[in-house]
Amino acid sequence: MKILIVDKYYFVKGGAERYMFELAKVLEANGHEIIPFAMHHPDSFETKYQKYFAANIEYAQNSILGKLITFIKATGKMIYSLDARRKLEHLLEKTRPDIAHLHMIDHQLSPSILHALKKYNIPVIQTVHQYKLVCPNYRLYNPTTGKVCERCMAGNLLHPIIQRCHKDSVIASAMIALESSLHRLTRIYEKNIDLFHVPSRFMGEKFRQAGVGKNKVRHLFYTINMTDFSPQFAAGHYMLYFGRLADEKGLLTLLRAAKLYSNAPLYIVGDGPQRSELEIFVEENQLNQVRFLGLKSGSELEAVVKQARAILVPSEWYDNSPLVIYESFAYGKPVICSEMGGMRELVDHGVNGLHFQAGDAEALARHMAHLWENPERAVELGKAARDKAEREFDPEVHYNKMIEWYSELTEAATVPAH
Repeated sequence: MKILIVDKYYFVKGGAERYMFELAKVLEANGHEIIPFAMHHPDSFETKYQKYFAANIEYAQNSILGKLITFIKATGKMIYSLDARRKLEHLLEKTRPDIAHLHMIDHQLSPSILHALKKYNIPVIQTVHQYKLVCPNYRLYNPTTGKVCERCMAGNLLHPIIQRCHKDSVIASAMIALESSLHRLTRIYEKNIDLFHVPSRFMGEKFRQAGVGKNKVRHLFYTINMTDFSPQFAAGHYMLYFGRLADEKGLLTLLRAAKLYSNAPLYIVGDGPQRSELEIFVEENQLNQVRFLGLKSGSELEAVVKQARAILVPSEWYDNSPLVIYESFAYGKPVICSEMGGMRELVDHGVNGLHFQAGDAEALARHMAHLWENPERAVELGKAARDKAEREFDPEVHYNKMIEWYSELTEAATVPAH
């Protein structure tokens, strides 16, 4: 089977791309041909199909005229990119794929590419990595207020402008409000996508509440290559957070919990816009057990994770299906997470980790104390975590379900319309 994979980036920008490349490897290992489509970017991986990629816009402009031109181009491209559609049509003409699997296409590629796929009668599945179809800023979270926000799910898309929920800017918020309004009005996604793959049932429920993707939404966890992760079940030497340092991640709640329970060393790996605020909090509260390790990747990150007692995911937004939990389970580490978004579906309370209500520092501190003072319990939960990863995240399990969907869609596409 020839499978077109589409994402605005053809390099690992975030979790969406990591999953896309992981799935592509599994598909290739099972004899399928992968054809990528993305936008041009200096970090893109090499591919013979790169000449078909859509153009990129250079957003960094210094002059007022340059910024104005960029703004006009960016707005038009967000809503409907003729360039992306033309480039994809050239690729489709050349390769004739059997099915298209979409990931992140908003803004840089736009749903214009859906019309190209429809023109060539190519069935389309999209893995939905974020809440863009029900929330213009894609997070159901307003970073300006630091709170979950579901105002746009009812259909009134003036809220982003009033709330300034995108980059704390009226102009930027107006751009995404206009984009989402036109896409919802035309129902361009729903009319042209045959199946929406959601990695959390929570996301599927939000789609249902907003009236999006009726009868087209199906759930399947992400996948990771289990052979890349050798578990270490021995009780580790510290509690660990690894990921982006940003407001929605609940890190101030984590530090307040560390203040309440200071016996357990706490390591924080990563970087982001909140780092200086967090470091000030640690210094002012004399949290001597807390260490910021900065960005880690590859073998360095692996070593840090393997030596941890438990992984902490205190998110205060609707985290969809965070890969940090998949990786933690694969390493045999229990996870203490908030009950936000799809995390409760990944972490089974008392089986392979523990839950607490988002923002509840006292509950988080109690869970940290429990696993720190009962290392054998942490090991027990960690073994169950690895068991779940092998059972539900394994590539072959994922492949069998995905290829079943592909076959269903391609067979339906060959049936003549009456």
